Amino acid sequence: MSESAAARPRNPRGQGERLREELLRATERLLEEVGSEDALSLRAVAREAGVAAPSIYRHFSDKTELVWATMEVSYDRLGRAMAEAAAQADDDPVARLRAQLRAYCRYAIGHPATYRLLYETRQTPVGPERLAGHPAAPLVRGFHDALTACEEAGWRVRGTRSEAPYVLWSAVHGRVMLWQVMPSRKDAGRLDRFVDEMLQLLLER
Repeated sequence: MSESAAARPRNPRGQGERLREELLRATERLLEEVGSEDALSLRAVAREAGVAAPSIYRHFSDKTELVWATMEVSYDRLGRAMAEAAAQADDDPVARLRAQLRAYCRYAIGHPATYRLLYETRQTPVGPERLAGHPAAPLVRGFHDALTACEEAGWRVRGTRSEAPYVLWSAVHGRVMLWQVMPSRKDAGRLDRFVDEMLQLLLER
């Protein structure tokens, strides 16, 4: 626990949102260390934030909700970056999808620490109903909607339609990870070319 966290004064009444943000930041720091929801303890989060453990339950019902809320911050930023890129693209569904995928890659390489938190944190399995509320769900829906727009414009999506959003997601994620760890020259243009080729493979007239 840091000295600043240990010395943290109590929040005045009415500053619950500030406490919530501090809990999220504390959780992010600890997840970067332990790498797993199961290895994370609420008592450790409370210590890191400088509060009593019961304070956490004023904002989060359980550890899973706390971890997901921590990840949601980065997923929201990623989603906004992709939406802004699509809005600036040509009025063509494939061009908008291409812009979204390129923005995904740019976000990943521009925010390596928070990106690793999203995909290297081992999470506790939950049932399908709760899984539908995972912070990554809007990302998958966004890919689904973008592919639907391509189909409505006359494109055919190769392969199983239900899996196509995951094909996009896993492809760009895998390429970004290779780009980051391989000892080759860091040319972001290679990621753009990968996106172009992937769309050529996935979509056809």
